[in-house]
Amino acid sequence: MAALLEKVTKPRAFSLFDQMRDEMDRMFEGYPFGRLAPWKDMSFAPAIEVAEKEGALFVKADLPGLKKEDVRVDVSAEGLTIAGERKEEKEEKKIGYFRTERLYGSFERFVPLPEGALLDKAEANFKDGVLEVKVPLGKIATPEPKRLPIS
Repeated sequence: MAALLEKVTKPRAFSLFDQMRDEMDRMFEGYPFGRLAPWKDMSFAPAIEVAEKEGALFVKADLPGLKKEDVRVDVSAEGLTIAGERKEEKEEKKIGYFRTERLYGSFERFVPLPEGALLDKAEANFKDGVLEVKVPLGKIATPEPKRLPIS
């Protein structure tokens, strides 16, 4: 029903454009992000793992090839933001040719924090391309049930 409604409400020109974009995306599937598909930006989204255990929220991000200076971690009442930029340059010199390749990309991942997160006790560690963030969780005050007067 939703597909039928979309066909009815979407102008034909936009539908054709969406179809063409989908075909172009399928044509470049499997190629490195941004290399042959110039309409894609050079950003990437690192894999993250979020787990709650032992009274804390643990966030682990795989950031291969990055240094801790390339990564920024911000924590606020809204959530945890992990951001950074990767810069990779490869140079190959052999007899008869010289090749240089540069790859740049930025990323930003956001993880909402649960109520009761103790922001002042949050910690971040970076080792061997893996960022680990620990945010302790406090007890959430659960109010006693009460009857409301009806006015």
